[in-house]
Amino acid sequence: MTRKYVYGIIEEQEIKNFDFFGIEGAPIYTINCRQLAAVVSDVDITEIDPTRRNVLAHTIAQDSILKRYTLVPMGFGMVAANETAVFNLLEKNHVGLTAELRRLAGKIEAELKVFWDDNALTVENRQLIEKVQAKVKASSSAVETQRILSEAGMQVEKVVISWKGQYADRIYAALRKLAVDSRLNDCSGVKMLLNASFLIERQNELAFLEQIRNLDAEFQGNINCKYIGPLSPYNFVSLKLEQVN
Repeated sequence: MTRKYVYGIIEEQEIKNFDFFGIEGAPIYTINCRQLAAVVSDVDITEIDPTRRNVLAHTIAQDSILKRYTLVPMGFGMVAANETAVFNLLEKNHVGLTAELRRLAGKIEAELKVFWDDNALTVENRQLIEKVQAKVKASSSAVETQRILSEAGMQVEKVVISWKGQYADRIYAALRKLAVDSRLNDCSGVKMLLNASFLIERQNELAFLEQIRNLDAEFQGNINCKYIGPLSPYNFVSLKLEQVN
């Protein structure tokens, strides 16, 4: 039985057949309910494996939609039983979806990751690393090695916290002034100082990028900034959909 893979919800009264493709290369089109439309493609299974190929297809489809519409994005893997189920989802959540589309209109999500640069380590920090490496090399047991690494980890954490205050907090505060909303995300790895998402007006993206460049130049040699965008506003969708059978 053919099912419907849902990429997101847009405001569109007319049935649309798009010129880009989705999961398994399937054509993408809309299922409409009044002024709302779900952007979907056909699939033959109830669960979509999160392979690199499928996740990429999902992301590219949403990026293509975002270029043309305000989008309430669905998370990867949302599959509806049939067209009726999609229509009922739109109908039951009509008020909330309409309000969410109005709130997100003209806005995009931007993500910034900030890492400290290896070359910016102080002499003291380099000596700390060299001392830990020497102790580990001279360690006589796995237990002793673990203890040394644990102590070193606490010292490194102190360094990272000081760097966050010196750089990451200042960058986040400066960029928040240009955003409608913002979120701090968990950092992965010791080198990441900041992982933040910003909801910004689409027309302000160039100004937002310029501020990142200015901050990057100000702290040149100490940090590396990685900008990702424009993105579907996953982190700023506040609506919880009422499910239908």
